[in-house]
Amino acid sequence: MFRSMITGAIIALWMGMPAIAASDYPLLKDNPSSAHYTLVQVNDYWSPANITYSPAGNFFVLDSLKISKIDALGNKVFSLKNSETTHLLPFTYYIATSKGLYDLSRSRPKLERFEQVVNDSKTRTLTNDSFHEIYGQAYADADIVVYDEPNYEEGIDKYRAYMWIKGGWVLFYLSDRAITLDSVYDLGITVAEYPAKFNRTVMLKDVQTKTYSAGNSDMAGDNPHLVAMLPESKMRYPARGRLKVLHFSKDRVEDTYHGIPVAFTGTAKHRLRIGNEDLFFREVALKAVRRKLDTQMHWYVVPAPYQDKTQVGFLEFVPISNLTSEGSGGVYALRRK
Repeated sequence: MFRSMITGAIIALWMGMPAIAASDYPLLKDNPSSAHYTLVQVNDYWSPANITYSPAGNFFVLDSLKISKIDALGNKVFSLKNSETTHLLPFTYYIATSKGLYDLSRSRPKLERFEQVVNDSKTRTLTNDSFHEIYGQAYADADIVVYDEPNYEEGIDKYRAYMWIKGGWVLFYLSDRAITLDSVYDLGITVAEYPAKFNRTVMLKDVQTKTYSAGNSDMAGDNPHLVAMLPESKMRYPARGRLKVLHFSKDRVEDTYHGIPVAFTGTAKHRLRIGNEDLFFREVALKAVRRKLDTQMHWYVVPAPYQDKTQVGFLEFVPISNLTSEGSGGVYALRRK
């Protein structure tokens, strides 16, 4: 018995992992730490999140059950619940509501109400010619122009433009017969005659799995044609940190085929290496026959030009079901202590 323990310890050290029991590894929800880093939960919703970074403002926007602003140090500084009438505009830091917008670039974001509404259901009287005259002047005066989809659940059947003009927001309902509208799945809306004006946010990337922090599988990487349309596809993402499974044990049969086990869940011991430091933790993983171990995790980092502005990365753990987690599902920000 004693000899087997020594042998196990030697093998563990040779593999580069501590010779400790899985139960001694903390769960993600227990905030794994190293000498200078810690993982802190910033979102507890069990669904893939959309995570983007604002180069202009040096902060992150996390879009899930709630829309949150995370600063360059990894601290949550603002959060607002998503709803049918409250949503984040794609690749922006603007939250649109039925009453106005939240600008997450503000140090203290708050609802900024529309100062004027043009061409809505009550005032929709613009002809093609008058639309171009009025909209064209407003567009020229606007510092920011962001477009939005119709919201049929809210009874809105028109595309919209939000314009920041002389210190206030103007909501403009678009005459789609007067302009060339193009709406691409989750990429936002383009208007050929009047291009949007805003500082675009960029997605993060899991370098090891080549997956973007898109919140949906098509944009994350499953649809190569869609991904090729993204500016991110041409950006370089150096691997800052590396996530590795040190050991996996089959603890439970998850699925069978004619009585033969074909999928298992069990404890996976993980190591996140940042520079010369290691953060260790455990979570449940899924192993199907003839398939790679599914850790249900991604480690996201910002593109190369911005890695000198923030050291924050995000570890996302999205359990397949409540049987493949011990309550740690969500997104974790890597912070310096």
